[in-house]
Amino acid sequence: MVRRKLPSLLRGAYNVIQANAPGAQQRAPVQLGAAALQQHQQQPSHLEQVRGKAQAAATATRSQSIPTLSIPVADIKTDLYGAVSAVNENDVVQEGVFENVDGKRQEDGRYARFTEEISAFIPKDRQYTDPVRTFAYGTDASFYRLNPKLVVKVHNEEEIRRIAPIAKKHGVPITFRAAGTSLSGQAVTDSVLLKLSHTGKNFRNYKVHGDGSLITVEPGLIGGEVNRILANHAKVNKLPIQYKIGPDPSSIDSSMIGGIVSNNSSGMCCGVSQNTYHTLKDMRVVFVDGTVLDTADPKSCESFMQTHKELCDGVVDIARRVQSDQQLTSLIRRKFAIKCTTGYSLNALVDFPLDNPIEIIKHLMIGSEGTFGFVSQATYNTVPEWPHKASAFILFPDVRAACEAASVLRNETAVDAVELFDRASLRECEADENMTRLMPEITGADPMAASLLIECRGQTDEALQERIDEVQRSLARSKLPLGAKAKDPKMVEDYKFYRDMKDAKVFWDFRKGLIPIVGGARERGTSMLIEDVACPVDKLGDMMIDLIEMFKNYGYDDASCFGHALEGNLHLVFSQGFRNKAEVQRFADMMEEMCYIVATKNSGSLKGEHGTGRNMAPFVEMEWGTKAYELMWELKHLFDPTMTINPGVVLNRDPDLHMKNLKTAPAASPIVDRCIECGFCESNCPSKDLSLTPRQRITVFREMHRLNTLPNPSPVEKERYQQMKEAYEYDGLDTCAADGMCQEKCPVKINTGDLVKQIRSDQMTSEGRASAVATWMANHFNVINSGVPRVLDTISFFHSILGPKPLQFISSWLNKMSNHMIPEWNPYLPKGASPLKPPCR
Repeated sequence: MVRRKLPSLLRGAYNVIQANAPGAQQRAPVQLGAAALQQHQQQPSHLEQVRGKAQAAATATRSQSIPTLSIPVADIKTDLYGAVSAVNENDVVQEGVFENVDGKRQEDGRYARFTEEISAFIPKDRQYTDPVRTFAYGTDASFYRLNPKLVVKVHNEEEIRRIAPIAKKHGVPITFRAAGTSLSGQAVTDSVLLKLSHTGKNFRNYKVHGDGSLITVEPGLIGGEVNRILANHAKVNKLPIQYKIGPDPSSIDSSMIGGIVSNNSSGMCCGVSQNTYHTLKDMRVVFVDGTVLDTADPKSCESFMQTHKELCDGVVDIARRVQSDQQLTSLIRRKFAIKCTTGYSLNALVDFPLDNPIEIIKHLMIGSEGTFGFVSQATYNTVPEWPHKASAFILFPDVRAACEAASVLRNETAVDAVELFDRASLRECEADENMTRLMPEITGADPMAASLLIECRGQTDEALQERIDEVQRSLARSKLPLGAKAKDPKMVEDYKFYRDMKDAKVFWDFRKGLIPIVGGARERGTSMLIEDVACPVDKLGDMMIDLIEMFKNYGYDDASCFGHALEGNLHLVFSQGFRNKAEVQRFADMMEEMCYIVATKNSGSLKGEHGTGRNMAPFVEMEWGTKAYELMWELKHLFDPTMTINPGVVLNRDPDLHMKNLKTAPAASPIVDRCIECGFCESNCPSKDLSLTPRQRITVFREMHRLNTLPNPSPVEKERYQQMKEAYEYDGLDTCAADGMCQEKCPVKINTGDLVKQIRSDQMTSEGRASAVATWMANHFNVINSGVPRVLDTISFFHSILGPKPLQFISSWLNKMSNHMIPEWNPYLPKGASPLKPPCR
């Protein structure tokens, strides 16, 4: 069992018991097989016994309070790529020795052999090893940084099918990447990254079935695109009902189907019942040995059960043991009654009969974060998008009343969405002119005030009104206090349900903008972190109050708590630096206390919808217990016995993993310092398929600035900077359209084109001769314009005499000698145009 440090209050009791305890601190290797596992499960682990006795010893002194937690950070180190890690005694890296652990995947010849073999069918121009592309493509929205040794842009399922067994043969770990909007570190690697996004039309096929209640999509499609496809299908065919996919994450206009399936994403309105697990009908999966399973094809299923009998029998055996264990079955059902993406989708083991292993495997794939296989196609049962909607923003004088109201609405109504805001969130409302116009009482709200944003929907206007009446009756019966100020109580009727989408959109735009508001206002040099927790709704008030107090105690003054109240799901948004040991220590201590509050005290989920990743991998056992945790390891070994597919994600033996490879955000330019690297901008970028996206331009610029300002750079760092600087000229500057389209989707409204223009301006200032020439040309543009046709005619004349090869050679030499000021000749260069005739009067 992963050794999580105990609260300082329990340390004395722990030390007394630990002094007489046998065995080493390191967890033993996973035992596979039913008999071994059963024997292991009959007795609680040593640490469980220790914790139980220590808890009992401490109960008399502190029964209801939260323990003070501390994880000593001995030291920190910064790697070649700027990532910061807490250091422990196991972090020794032997040059040239490969170990399948983050930071220890050294080249021992396996990567060269892998590259050579895939080059037989993957062109070299889709394989990237240079410092700019690997750093840029290796960046995702999480606060973890691992730099891939090789990035491969894959174009179709067949390429994945051929690459996977080669990776398995050579022992080369591979990680799949779609949009890179994941937040928990599940889509980064220091091995090989297989990138399916920004590859033109590849992985973007779809088929709408019938009336739109079913749609088949590939993993490179953006979620919002799929909904627009469905909306257009309903419009063109004049259908009575418009459909959409169930999951609706706030990143739906940027995140891709690959990530939505792999993370079992949900969102503000879909709850649990409409997430991918509950709405996916079929999928195509590529396994590590290259086998493709199409769950919609009976022949494929029959063949798979024969060729992969060991996997199917193993999954059925685990499911049988789980279903015969009433306590474990109850735990699983309770855990997945609320949002939960911590660990694997164990509900698949209890939701389906033992005689249908394909259905179990299909649902285990959902939320497995690319650690079981690659989902190359998904067919969704879509859900109706009702046209009639209304939203109300209801205020409460304290958090507990708001949370109790959410519980009432969950139990007594069919309300569609309920979003919760704490006082810190409401403080941002006070600065929003449209919010204060609709809700003037927000100004000066009580210190612990909170609010619920409620949405009701209906197929008809009458059905919508019934939903609204139901909500209002339930809140009135609850007799909970309403109003932003306790001294000025309100009635439920005082809060209007806005049917006009112009007004309702104000509320929802504010909700979607909360994360970037916090991110944009953070201190320069810090990162924006988003934790994602959940608990039973009847415990939501207690958990939220504890978390608010926790942030206060650790000095996170900008922290906000808000989220999907109907599912007991909270998003915790705050800024965090990783610039020194003290900041890493604070982060480590806060994480321990947060996990205690959520998992231990409130029986909640440490990840509600963002996936486990690396962020919560060390805490999976804390939440689930040893029995369920070891079952997860069994599943991983069944699907991926060689640990080839995204190893270290979801499950990891390193208890300090969450404190390693932390991505820093060094201040580099006021233009882009607010960037939170979410990736929302990428789909708007004209050069996304050619070179870099705005996010990637910014992250590479930050890294170049860091390297260039190091006080004592090593020769390796100097060389890396020069290589990045040279490659950035084309990748970052020359291919940027500077059209500002990125700003339209950027949540903090950064125009990366402004950065590119600033860099170009700085370059021109430093190049005196070039600047002088450019200025002269601008001031004498009429002369230049009249001379261009003559130059083109002269070039055409020499082409007719010399031919293409000499002209190509001469122009190439002139291009180099002039530092690329004189362009190279090409056969498409036109002749000079004739002067324009004056217009007729």
